[in-house]
Amino acid sequence: MQHSRLKLELHPDKSRIIPLSKGIDFVGFRNFYHFKLVRKRNMKRKIASFTEGKSSFYKMLDSFQGWQAYAFHTNSFELREKLKQEIIKILFNKI
Repeated sequence: MQHSRLKLELHPDKSRIIPLSKGIDFVGFRNFYHFKLVRKRNMKRKIASFTEGKSSFYKMLDSFQGWQAYAFHTNSFELREKLKQEIIKILFNKI
């Protein structure tokens, strides 16, 4: 068997077999068989922090640009556009 040659074992309490149709959470992505999605909650928190006046526009913009580069590698075009429009709307309301 492969595991004896590689001398690898799975931890019985920390490992489980689940269908990929449910997706696997890994490094901020939700991974499925043919695609992956990005978690949006971190960017939503940054936008909320800016809206509440707890962080600056430039800090939020830096975070958004980094998040967009990260999210670009997923199936997230609509989400990225939605968050971009949300930020634009917030900015126009502050003017």
